[in-house]
Amino acid sequence: ILSWVFDKTPQGFVKTDFKDIEEMGGMKVKVDNRPFYKRKRNIFLLFGVIGGVMIGLFGGNRISNPIITNNKDLTKLAILPFTNIRQDKENDFLGFALSDEIINQLGYLKSIVVRPSGSVRKYQGTDEDLNQVGSDLDVELILTGSYLREGDQLRLSTELIDLNKNERLWNKTVQVSYDNVFKIQKDISDDIVDGLKYELEPEEINLLESKDDVDPVAYDYYLRSKSSERIEELTFLQNVEYKFDLIDKAIKIDPNFGDAWSLRGRHANVLSRSGVELSKYKKIAAESYSKSIKLSPNSLSTIMRSSGYFAESGDVEKSTEMLLNGMNKSGGSVAGLYSSMGYILRYAGLMNESIAVYEKSLDLDKTDLTEQTRLVQMGKSYIYQKKYSDAKDIFNAAIKRINNHRKPIPDEKFYQAMPYIYLKQNDKAAIYLNDVIDNNDMGTWVLISQAYLSLINGDLKKGMEHINNLEKIGITDSEMKYRLAHFYIMLNDETKALKALDESVDGGFFCYSYIESDPLTNPIHNHPKFKQIVEKAKLRHELYVKRFGAEIKSLIGMAS
Repeated sequence: ILSWVFDKTPQGFVKTDFKDIEEMGGMKVKVDNRPFYKRKRNIFLLFGVIGGVMIGLFGGNRISNPIITNNKDLTKLAILPFTNIRQDKENDFLGFALSDEIINQLGYLKSIVVRPSGSVRKYQGTDEDLNQVGSDLDVELILTGSYLREGDQLRLSTELIDLNKNERLWNKTVQVSYDNVFKIQKDISDDIVDGLKYELEPEEINLLESKDDVDPVAYDYYLRSKSSERIEELTFLQNVEYKFDLIDKAIKIDPNFGDAWSLRGRHANVLSRSGVELSKYKKIAAESYSKSIKLSPNSLSTIMRSSGYFAESGDVEKSTEMLLNGMNKSGGSVAGLYSSMGYILRYAGLMNESIAVYEKSLDLDKTDLTEQTRLVQMGKSYIYQKKYSDAKDIFNAAIKRINNHRKPIPDEKFYQAMPYIYLKQNDKAAIYLNDVIDNNDMGTWVLISQAYLSLINGDLKKGMEHINNLEKIGITDSEMKYRLAHFYIMLNDETKALKALDESVDGGFFCYSYIESDPLTNPIHNHPKFKQIVEKAKLRHELYVKRFGAEIKSLIGMAS
């Protein structure tokens, strides 16, 4: 109650001067409507109606002072999606979008590991026991919050909970004009930093600055477009198209908003790879990702959204530069950067390093779903090392666990089939290929699965139809394009197989040790053109190792 009536000053508590009364949720509430910049970060504004809701939401534990002892170990924090008090669908998107923005901002702090949004998404709209959540996420601290939007005003109440002490360290309520929503995010980040007594480095201060130069209307479209909310009446791809339209509006309003460009690229890439207006969205994806990295080269969101695209499109070296920059900026505390690097190292043919980087990402985030998705990626590297039985066991165990959280995505199920194809156990491979085909909308992975299934069953005519459909799509992902070499060999078309292989290497898949010894391409291994392609892949691999190898080994603690 004191924090509602008084301001905390160096001279002690002084009475707050309430000048206005607002009606919120059907009740009249005294409100401090002074400009936000005139109020200190540590002001406690506990409005009567919000206070009642907060107590109901968070319980009645005694609130302690916001003091957290810092130590040399990485502090593990989870920021759960915020709860909409009113639960009006128009503003539900803020729950995930705002918390995700704060998570991304705190990624620049080198001694704090913040669980990624993908790990906390499942807690949106739930009333889980926080101790169980902390155990599941392997964190000591949890930030929870609730918000209420009324007209052009937004109130956000947050609290930081120390699970080891089983107490609330602080709770804060702030109110700003919705046009100044960036201020809320910045203040919460600052409150956490202050509570940890964390001394920011100059670079961290600059990187933590809010997006207050972004047009607020554009930012609203951005938050809506990145939200996890879906329109139930629409299919998955229709929802992606809807979100693309939102982010397209954002960049038209504010063409210098780098993170919006990278999100636009992501939506366009999903649509193009799913066969929706292929040429249009492929061009938009390329334009958007290139624009985003020029505008926001240090944004962790943009780096993680864009790096995979550049690797798949041929510029593995650029992707590596981006990720190394992100790792240096974050002090190596962001698990997603390591998992992205593991993906790229597979393209470059550094299998041991790829596996080690994935393992490093698990050191930072070993929540169950994250662990299993990382293991699936590691399993792909095992295939390239001819460890088919190991890959099979990893895929089967990981995807079984993934099913406990969500439906496996098409490429996860597809790769579950690959070890059996290499082991010549086609009946078992067919089970997983059919699973991809029967349970997903038409897209690249469905066509790839259809092609493999037809060809291993000896139906060359049907296989050719699926391959033609893949060629019409115009695959840009160089690792995907490598599959065409398999298909044409199974069709006994040596010329097209070599052409597909050459385009795959030129496109950025220069995993030369795998390429030169892949049993499925064995029929062309003695062809002079094949040997030339392998030498080209080997040269690019060696140049890559010379340029990046030492730094990558240093990051993951491998001997040079």
